[in-house]
Amino acid sequence: MVEFRLFGIPVRVEPAFWFTIGIIGFLYTSNSPHNALLMMALFVLAAFVSILVHEMGHALAIKFFKYPTRVVLSSFGGYATFPPNVLSRMQSFLVTLAGPAVQLALGLSILYFVPAINKFTPEGAMINYFFLYLMGVSIIWSLFNLMPIFPMDGGHLLAAILGPKRQKLVFIIGIVIACGLGCLALFQYKEIYIAMFMGLFAYQNFQLLKQLKNWRG
Repeated sequence: MVEFRLFGIPVRVEPAFWFTIGIIGFLYTSNSPHNALLMMALFVLAAFVSILVHEMGHALAIKFFKYPTRVVLSSFGGYATFPPNVLSRMQSFLVTLAGPAVQLALGLSILYFVPAINKFTPEGAMINYFFLYLMGVSIIWSLFNLMPIFPMDGGHLLAAILGPKRQKLVFIIGIVIACGLGCLALFQYKEIYIAMFMGLFAYQNFQLLKQLKNWRG
């Protein structure tokens, strides 16, 4: 387990993070014409930087509102902690939006500077691949996270917009979108892994909806 502080915020990287990102990196780079192990390591490093930026966006926003926070990178991403029931709906919206916003800004800034990066580095240099991975992960991960499916950032944004009285609607929307995207990924594009992720999200939202109904009686 790796632990350090960044901008005064404690950060913990759990072994599960390296494991899951390593699997994704292996699947993504296994057909690379270059050294597959090196390319996977570059992908993992780029994903670590990108996801850390994402979670630090959340954490810095929480810190801006003067609440204690820490960042944990775990399986399938990570999270930034804060005391329960302290954020207003507007604060919750801004804290949630800060993560994908700074991550997307990172990806788009790299996209803007790609010509300069290519100009001052040798063709085919490993640093070029690192920046391409960092750009790709940052843009794709941030946009993926903005889908209105709980517990992704888009689901939290939707919950902040609709308010606590419409939690049921948040979970129903998550189920419908996750099922739709899962079917599209499986039957149209034959993307089994994406379909599995969407199925997992649909199941999570179904369980949350059932818990909400049981709690309300």
